[in-house]
Amino acid sequence: MRKFLYLSVIMLCFAAKTNAASPALYKFTVAPNAVFDKIWIDYDITENGTKGLKIHLKFTANGMKDMDAFVAVYFEYNDEIGGIVKDKNKKMYSTAGDVALYTAIKPAYDPAVYNDLQLFMPYNELDLEPGEYDLTMDIKVIYKAGGIISPLTKHNFEYSKPGSPTINTDTWVNAIFENIWVDYDVTENGQNGMRVHVKCKLVELKDVDCYLALYFQKKDGEKIIGTNTEFRSKSGQLAAYKTLKPAYAESVYKDIQLFIPYSEFNLSKGRHDLKLSADIIYKNGDLIKHLKTHDFWFEK
Repeated sequence: MRKFLYLSVIMLCFAAKTNAASPALYKFTVAPNAVFDKIWIDYDITENGTKGLKIHLKFTANGMKDMDAFVAVYFEYNDEIGGIVKDKNKKMYSTAGDVALYTAIKPAYDPAVYNDLQLFMPYNELDLEPGEYDLTMDIKVIYKAGGIISPLTKHNFEYSKPGSPTINTDTWVNAIFENIWVDYDVTENGQNGMRVHVKCKLVELKDVDCYLALYFQKKDGEKIIGTNTEFRSKSGQLAAYKTLKPAYAESVYKDIQLFIPYSEFNLSKGRHDLKLSADIIYKNGDLIKHLKTHDFWFEK
């Protein structure tokens, strides 16, 4: 009996020593992600009687086996004004109200390779007015409940919607400045800011989509960086825009008004010597005419 107990103790000690010497086994899991490989586009494709573009994607999904997810495509303006293309008919849109295209995926393997995932986007669901546009597709893999798993790629493309007015380059277009004045400490929609007034005349721009653009910078020429897409140019400069579409060959605008909140000025505390540049630009951001540079003080 003593011999049996002695042998049992030895065996237990040996087992304990062996287990202590053996490395612990851990199971590592890969965080869900997607790796982009390739994108190609087929234009002017017809599906179910609707004309549009077909997006082809090649990518690999990792750590996503049996996971419900989506490939999402959002659309941005790729011009000086920038910003997100907004939905108007609530057919193909995101919860934020942007034009969006989704397709569901549920990878059966890990990793799962998608050699040619196809998404069709009808042209009429871009919800754009007639005209020529430089756009960008922002493509991501997202969770079913929302939230980004991985950004895939951004792809630039041009889109032209019939019915846009043709700009006759042989016609002499012009913008004639008359006056600029500013109201300070104005409240609009609960925000305190400044309202800029511009008086000008536009010549030979009848039915042409254009903008009055205000760009803000320091007195020494250093650009003020915008933090909000609503008040930021494509280059990132603090800016404000007003849509114009002259109804006559010579259209007089007696008081174009633009409001910009003080909170949009990304500046340190103190008194700043600033200036704004007022320009008339085409919808694609090309300059028609610089109107006026206006100096002002801003205190934060």
